[in-house]
Amino acid sequence: MGRLKLLSKALSIGKVTEKYPFAPIEVPEDYRGKPVINEEECIGCGACANACPPQAIQVYDDIERGVRVVHLFLGRCIFCARCQDVCPVGAIKLTQEFELATPNQEDLHQAVELKLARCAKCGKPYDTYRHLIHVAEKVSPWERELLLLCPECRAEKTSEWRLWGCRR
Repeated sequence: MGRLKLLSKALSIGKVTEKYPFAPIEVPEDYRGKPVINEEECIGCGACANACPPQAIQVYDDIERGVRVVHLFLGRCIFCARCQDVCPVGAIKLTQEFELATPNQEDLHQAVELKLARCAKCGKPYDTYRHLIHVAEKVSPWERELLLLCPECRAEKTSEWRLWGCRR
């Protein structure tokens, strides 16, 4: 292609540069940007942490305070949207926000704290109230009784039921 043809083609196309960062840039509708956890919807099940390849989401129990903490660190996030895909209640959404540079590292952290339920038999904290309510809506009435027990007491109770050959 000759120089004149190249010049005429460039003039016919027009400007292709963006005025970013002086003007906002449009991102596609399905752009995977900064993930955000909705504190009102999160049930603390930990599915997001299990699915997160770079372990940007950590879930741990603070027994002394009686809370489960769901902690998101954007510095590790690869914006793969696996957390959004596996969340059973849709509490995690990827936004279109992509400008995450900050002088304060604390801006890259989000933590959700959920109150832990205690076992009806031994008193040990074992799961969040929200998660138990979510599960209770999906199980039969006799199984709801088991939701009030920690895994160890639940195993003990079900083994008693098997021993006596009944559910209760």
